[in-house]
Amino acid sequence: MAAASRYGQEPGEEVVRACITVLESLDALGAASHGDADGLRVRTLRVLLSASELWWRDGDGHGTIGIEPWPAVPVRTLVAQAEAAAARTADRALRATARHMAGQHLVVTHSLDAALTALTEAVELARAAGDTFTELEALTDLGHCTVGRDMKLGVGMLERAETLASRSPGTFLHPEQAGLLPMTLARLTGHIGVAAFDRGAFDTAESRLRTSLQRLSPQNTPGPYAKMANFLGQLLTAAGRFEEAESLLTEAVGRLAPRTTASTHQGYNLGLLGKLYLEWDRPDHAAPPLLAGWGHLRAAPHVSLLPLLRNYLGELLMHPSYVLRDVTRACELFTETVEECRRTGFQRSEIAALMLGARGALQLGDPESALALSDRAVERLAETGEMPALRSEEVYFTRYEILLSAGRQEQADPWLDRARAVVLAKGRTIADPAARNAFYTRVPTSRSILAASGQRGRTP
Repeated sequence: MAAASRYGQEPGEEVVRACITVLESLDALGAASHGDADGLRVRTLRVLLSASELWWRDGDGHGTIGIEPWPAVPVRTLVAQAEAAAARTADRALRATARHMAGQHLVVTHSLDAALTALTEAVELARAAGDTFTELEALTDLGHCTVGRDMKLGVGMLERAETLASRSPGTFLHPEQAGLLPMTLARLTGHIGVAAFDRGAFDTAESRLRTSLQRLSPQNTPGPYAKMANFLGQLLTAAGRFEEAESLLTEAVGRLAPRTTASTHQGYNLGLLGKLYLEWDRPDHAAPPLLAGWGHLRAAPHVSLLPLLRNYLGELLMHPSYVLRDVTRACELFTETVEECRRTGFQRSEIAALMLGARGALQLGDPESALALSDRAVERLAETGEMPALRSEEVYFTRYEILLSAGRQEQADPWLDRARAVVLAKGRTIADPAARNAFYTRVPTSRSILAASGQRGRTP
């Protein structure tokens, strides 16, 4: 497949166009093309979806692929075509490829549970077929998605994938797999870095994420590049290195802006830039990118990212310095997120929304609701364990503050101790003293936790 050999070497748009040419040739053959052509169709669709991630849509154009001025890829329709073609064959490796594609699609458009089911099936089918490359691809995505349900289990899957990658296949079932392998390895390295960040291991996470980004190209692999830039931006923001995060995210947004009008990845990066400004206590700077990012995600929805940005918008509306402050509307947004996440299974945003809703209720003079919401937040966190894109220390500290405001200091103090322990444990993973100090003093949550601890006579 000539199209596959161009992936990662040429702009993603050109690879998409080359794949479309192959698919049009297969369509021209009609029903007589079933058989070997089904295998070629599945393999071509795999390359097309890999190269076009920046431009995925869910059903745009009645299932047709747009080309100009940039691609618009109806991912639901193309995944259905891949699954139908694979089903017409007796080839388990092709079925594994199609199920992997379905899993990638379902985590964007449906729910975490549906995605985990498809990705698990893909891993099992690939292993049974002896297709090591597809097993590695699917296991990489399965591990990354599983982290959102069970951190320990997901990390174990990523470690298995890394072991599989260390025995990098010397032979491939299909020639295009050799061309796709470097991208899969870059994604695996990045996802291992994300998991390390989620566990609070900052230096390890940063090293992995930077290595992944070095292997990606904003021109030739814009989707994976945008995702890994986002993950590194999250880490830098969480570490209090705001200037570095701003530079990285502004560059990533600028590189992608001329290539798309509506993109999940662009929306998330814009939203994260807004969140960075909230952490930096610059709410007026936060509003434009947050609102622009929300517009991207409304046009190109992603079920795991919409609640994240909705929570960011709620935080903006609660900020005391924001000129359009509206705590009532913020609490409505948090309620929407909780209800939505109970359907889609993305527990991290549900817990964050419960925590933020508790703060909002307190600001609105409703201490009973604040107590109930903060209790539910810590209860859900205890049920799930560590969650990606969620600061457990912030959940604990919010519980502390709300109990303290209710005059229950004896009940509140253990939550402050837990929050402080998490902050200090994360700080110990940062080797550079200046960077560690930035995490302690520049991140509002860390600073507040340590200040409250200091008032009780305890310092780092």
